[in-house]
Amino acid sequence: MGFMDKVKQAAQDVSAEAKKATASGKEKLGEVQTKRKMDDAAKRLGYLVYAEKAKGESKTAEIAAVVTEIGAYETELAAQEDTTPPPESPATEG
Repeated sequence: MGFMDKVKQAAQDVSAEAKKATASGKEKLGEVQTKRKMDDAAKRLGYLVYAEKAKGESKTAEIAAVVTEIGAYETELAAQEDTTPPPESPATEG
């Protein structure tokens, strides 16, 4: 393999690794955003339950809607985790 072939191969390897890192970063960002939405929904759920229990306000429909929303976020997180590839072991050259 000539010098230029080695340079081209190294450039292709670097490009492939950069693409993997970008994809991994996007997946992680998606998980963080979903978790943040889920936390916000849980906070709203807490306020709704408080209003219902402490103030006697009927919030049954709103509570059910937020519980459904949280369930959807859980499903989304599970799907994101299923598509995340396992970490690769370091390549050994021989």
